[in-house]
Amino acid sequence: MNIRDFEYLVALAEHKHFRKAAEACFVSQPTLSGQIRKLEDEIGTSLLERSSRRVLFTEAGLQLVEQAKHVLKEVKTFCEMAAGQSGEMTGPMHIGFIPTVGPYLLPKIIPKLKDSFPELELYLHEAQTHQLVRQLEEGKLDCLVLASVPKPRRLKKLRSTMSQ
Repeated sequence: MNIRDFEYLVALAEHKHFRKAAEACFVSQPTLSGQIRKLEDEIGTSLLERSSRRVLFTEAGLQLVEQAKHVLKEVKTFCEMAAGQSGEMTGPMHIGFIPTVGPYLLPKIIPKLKDSFPELELYLHEAQTHQLVRQLEEGKLDCLVLASVPKPRRLKKLRSTMSQ
């Protein structure tokens, strides 16, 4: 088993459709399906109830999807920590923004970021505020460009401990 298998499993849980999950992972549907079956064989547990109409996870499958999310989040943290050891901002940075401010602020921000940190790979994600906040909490985004909104309680706690 490898990290990519966890990415496939989480994508399948999020999209609830083999083709859509495969597209999100940039692989073919047979590749994704085969890797999920290989993962099931390797761990000796059925993750899905096979149906021609929809994707249904078993109870064990749902539990392992949650654990795979935690593993992927920890892998991301590990990679970020390793990249931070060089003192330079490198690698991928996922920026979420709302449509009402993104077109005005991003043209001013992005060129300065690219000039200051040429090795930084920027990925821009446009969505509504509540969707962006959820993605930030899930670790899918690194930062947000928003209008002023109340901070989620978890982020408030983090900020108050950092300022002490």
